[in-house]
Amino acid sequence: MKKQFCLLWLLCFVTSAIAQENNYKIKGHLTGDDVPMKVLLYYRDGNRKVADSVMAEKNRFVFTGKLDHPTQAAISVQYHYPSDKEKDSIISEGVNFMLDLGTTTIQGTSVQTAEIKGSKAQEDFKAYRSIVDSVGNVVYKIWKRQQEELPEDSTAAFKRLLYARSKIIRSITQHYVKTHPKSGFSFWILQSNTVLINDLEYVESLMEILKPEFGNFPRFKELEEKIVLTRRLAIGEKATDFSQINDQGVEVSLSDLRGKYVLIDFWASWCGPCRAEYPYLKRVYKKYGHKNFEILGVSLDDKESVWRNAITSNGFEWIQLADLKGRHNAVAIAYGISAIPQNFLIDPQGIIIAKNLRGEELEEKLSEIID
Repeated sequence: MKKQFCLLWLLCFVTSAIAQENNYKIKGHLTGDDVPMKVLLYYRDGNRKVADSVMAEKNRFVFTGKLDHPTQAAISVQYHYPSDKEKDSIISEGVNFMLDLGTTTIQGTSVQTAEIKGSKAQEDFKAYRSIVDSVGNVVYKIWKRQQEELPEDSTAAFKRLLYARSKIIRSITQHYVKTHPKSGFSFWILQSNTVLINDLEYVESLMEILKPEFGNFPRFKELEEKIVLTRRLAIGEKATDFSQINDQGVEVSLSDLRGKYVLIDFWASWCGPCRAEYPYLKRVYKKYGHKNFEILGVSLDDKESVWRNAITSNGFEWIQLADLKGRHNAVAIAYGISAIPQNFLIDPQGIIIAKNLRGEELEEKLSEIID
């Protein structure tokens, strides 16, 4: 009987441990205004996006879930104040923090001023943000002084200031990762810099620093595979050929357009930043579409009616492709697309000559290469 009891206890203990594996809990208590509060949580865990919400009870709220690695999360609170109108007056505020395994506590009068505790990754995040914010404050003071001393048209000086700020922050970030090689926050920094890889050398330097601690993590190995793909699709390399069905039901291949400059544009109807690029795409197509230039739009939509409606309602006149598999579009996977909009500019010989041209940059580039 005693043996059976021990075996049962051991089974319960193991089951409990398995159940708690990769679990997190967020416990919040906001002691400010005593009004109904809706609390929203959002984070991205690798390719998994999570959004959750709860109504606070007596100014307290709890979230639970599973997490593979520490990640930056956003939590916001909607305060519902009574109003003379039919609907409540809603005021929202939010804050970012590092979500990690175990328990995170959020306590204070409001979410923006609350003390957030619970993990080493969160403490590292706070220390890093303090350093970055100090740089931002210095840049802001310089900008304010320039506003007083420079002529009204000081756009060039402002751009130089922003460029200098980005260079300083990148250097600070690299140093921070180097001095915190075992931090979950450092690993998150690496992941955030691989959503869209603009500087391969910089990303590889971060990976080299973090590999001894995180090299065996499945997600680290995924990033290594993405680096290999990024190198294969670097400027100067031959673009990977592909075929997909267009909105007329005809199969179109990239190689069919050999002899033209081609912009491969990854987009989707639900993508807000993509919409901001539509006017520039329409303008360059009107200007160069009758010359030696074509656009291949590759949509990450998964519903045919929505995709076709977006093409028609936005007046797209260039080639549109889709396999209606959403984020799992075969061409997007082949080109390592994990965020949109993204684009690749291909020359008449099929060589990649530019990537991720935004706004007027695209027109400036085409004016250089197309008569």
